[in-house]
Amino acid sequence: MSSLPSPGLNAFSKETRTLRKMPKEISNSQFLVFALGAGLLLRLALMPFFAHVDLFSEARRVFYVIENDYWFDNSHRFVVFYIEVIFAAFSTLFIDVTDGLFHIPDPTQSVASMVDYGYFLNDPNIYRHLFFFKLPYLVFDIATAMVIWKFVENPKHRRIALLLWLFNPLTIFSTYIFGRFEVISLFFLAMTALQLKYDRVFFASVFFAVSLHCREINILFAPFFLLALIDHKDHYLRNTIVLLGSATIIGLLYLLPNWLIEFSGGDIQLFVDPTAITKGDTLNKLLSLGYYWFYPIVICLAALAIYQWETTYKLKAERFVVSASVVLFIYFGFNVHSVHYAAWLVLMPILTIQYGKKVVLPFVALSGAWVVLWLLKTDSGVFTLFLAAPLSTDFIGLGHFPSFYNKLTAGSSLDLFQSIQLVRSLFLVVMGFFAYRVLRQRG
Repeated sequence: MSSLPSPGLNAFSKETRTLRKMPKEISNSQFLVFALGAGLLLRLALMPFFAHVDLFSEARRVFYVIENDYWFDNSHRFVVFYIEVIFAAFSTLFIDVTDGLFHIPDPTQSVASMVDYGYFLNDPNIYRHLFFFKLPYLVFDIATAMVIWKFVENPKHRRIALLLWLFNPLTIFSTYIFGRFEVISLFFLAMTALQLKYDRVFFASVFFAVSLHCREINILFAPFFLLALIDHKDHYLRNTIVLLGSATIIGLLYLLPNWLIEFSGGDIQLFVDPTAITKGDTLNKLLSLGYYWFYPIVICLAALAIYQWETTYKLKAERFVVSASVVLFIYFGFNVHSVHYAAWLVLMPILTIQYGKKVVLPFVALSGAWVVLWLLKTDSGVFTLFLAAPLSTDFIGLGHFPSFYNKLTAGSSLDLFQSIQLVRSLFLVVMGFFAYRVLRQRG
């Protein structure tokens, strides 16, 4: 006589079949491939179609160096410039640039006029030009994503960090629509943080020195990078040697481009327009409070330096990425120059996720405030209704938002200027919220 299956066995079999039918959670490696693939497709779709006139001006300088074999004649953003030169030289294998489109008779007048830009927009190869000129940005963008993935250890947190990098509107707009090179600088800063995480001070110093030749703003991080190297548990003599060694590496590598240019008989001022220099004007304005944002920034940075000095019990990399994040919050809280500069705000806060900082909500608030601010504080050639720097000054005939807003608020007390000031105040609040989340202790 055969025995009947027990009810418990039937329940177990049913549960087993149900589990088999449930989709398995994707692994971290699968998530990385899917996220990078989606991010890459988005970037490739944007690369050939958008550019601000600044990108064309940069291309003119790059091709001038290639055309004249002046390989050591530009100390301005040395690393970024020569990365662009290498990729531009590679692009000549696929595009003919001998038609004079990028030719400039006088290198001190390399900034393109709107007439020059018009010729560029009507060139039959414009889409290929835009694609290839943004190619180094794509390479360093994806490389930065990989550094972030390696920096953040927690499996859930690293997914959040990767998505924030790949799909935040600030990086995408600044790099692939406006067409600027911020991601190259951010890559070297990311590598600096990664080397600090593994306590490789020498390599961290080298990468930080390289970053100084990518963007001038990185000099703001220098005091906080050096402070991050101090460990009060170590003997003062060891701290002194580490600081002096790091400062020496950074100083020598910072001076290296000028030495190369002088050694090769080049011209450090190759692309500098002498008529655009106003000697002493900047210093006079600073000392006379002409720049209303200067003194609040200095005071806040000094307070941040004191805070970092008092938190030397924390890890080097944590102190660096937290302080660098707050440096940017302070800077942008009081001063905004151009729409694409906001891309600097992205990397360091993402890296703080490794140390338990909750930055998703501040990122959402930042993205919203940034969009609203630059819809109002713009012109038709920079930030249109569709958040693009298009190939014409009137993207598909819709005009630009400020003119639309002026018509909408005609006769109202809340005009365009007042609205901009209101949103600037809101932007400062968002920077304060971001700083609070980054500085807040875990637990």
